[in-house]
Amino acid sequence: MSSTRKSSVSPLFLFIDLLVALGCLAILGGALWLQQSEGALPCALCVLQRMAYLGVLLMSLLAAAGFGLRWRSLARTAVWLGLLAAIIGLAFAGRHIWLVYHPDQTCGLDPLATRINHWRVTQLAPWLLQADGLCSIVPYLFGLPLPLLSGIGFAVLGLMLGVTLPAAGRLHRAR
Repeated sequence: MSSTRKSSVSPLFLFIDLLVALGCLAILGGALWLQQSEGALPCALCVLQRMAYLGVLLMSLLAAAGFGLRWRSLARTAVWLGLLAAIIGLAFAGRHIWLVYHPDQTCGLDPLATRINHWRVTQLAPWLLQADGLCSIVPYLFGLPLPLLSGIGFAVLGLMLGVTLPAAGRLHRAR
């Protein structure tokens, strides 16, 4: 008689990770829409936030794959790296928010923007990752500056990923 051991992990966690990925795609799509339709050029901090969203997106997809395959190490590592990307993005958003409310301390087209624009990844997707704007000139949505909404997005997506972390530790492959 063979015993099969079922995992106590719900497929809900796979769904949450896919929802995080969808949220990242929606946020990046909204940023591109603002860039193309409203002419809101991204600054260096905007680009760094976009890169962090790409990191959260990639890690949430890997975590979802880990949950789907019941591969504990993949799921846990991807969730931790996704949380790290969300925290880094939140830090960039926090700095950007501070610059919005302190316009005398603008980042301008600084050496950071020049450096970012020469990265290989920027060369691959300049329509998404090229820094051309000023950090103090930001669009407002719903009466809130975009960096504040971005920070809220990182916090919410990071919390969603964090919810899946304990479940990733409980994964077991079916035998």
